[in-house]
Amino acid sequence: MNRIHVNDTMSADELKLRMCNSKDIQEHNRWQALYMAKAKGLSAQEIADIIGVSKYTVNKWVYNFNHMGEESIFSHSRGGNRTSFLSWQEEEELLSEIGKQAEKGLLVVVKTIKAEIEAKIGRTVSKDYPYDLLHRHGWRRVVPRPKHPKQNAETQEDFKKNSRNTWQPPR
Repeated sequence: MNRIHVNDTMSADELKLRMCNSKDIQEHNRWQALYMAKAKGLSAQEIADIIGVSKYTVNKWVYNFNHMGEESIFSHSRGGNRTSFLSWQEEEELLSEIGKQAEKGLLVVVKTIKAEIEAKIGRTVSKDYPYDLLHRHGWRRVVPRPKHPKQNAETQEDFKKNSRNTWQPPR
């Protein structure tokens, strides 16, 4: 396995000191990966196995440190939306109210759910937020089979009784 190279801006002792004085576990893991690569000469896969991350992550940490310096250790923003408008219990209360309306026979439309959410939190939400909310709580979309507005049941039954069941060859 190929060893990874950490540039010489910091010695192994400085990396170890930074690792010991780190504030949170993410920062500690990054300093630890750099220290193991510099002092022990381990490969990215060996470091990844020890720390419990992927080889790609270790390579990314080392690359960022080599190119951006020590500020790359501290700028560890995680992706995704970690802010929520409502807590899990508030979402369940809202959906139970909507479920009661659905049991009475009213159609549950996302537009009305969105309006209720916006009224409850006091700000606008995206169009897909109600869909995400319903998906999180295991709701599924049930759509009635569409019917033509000019459909005539008698004509359909007459067609079923009197039409020939034949196969036609493709054209």
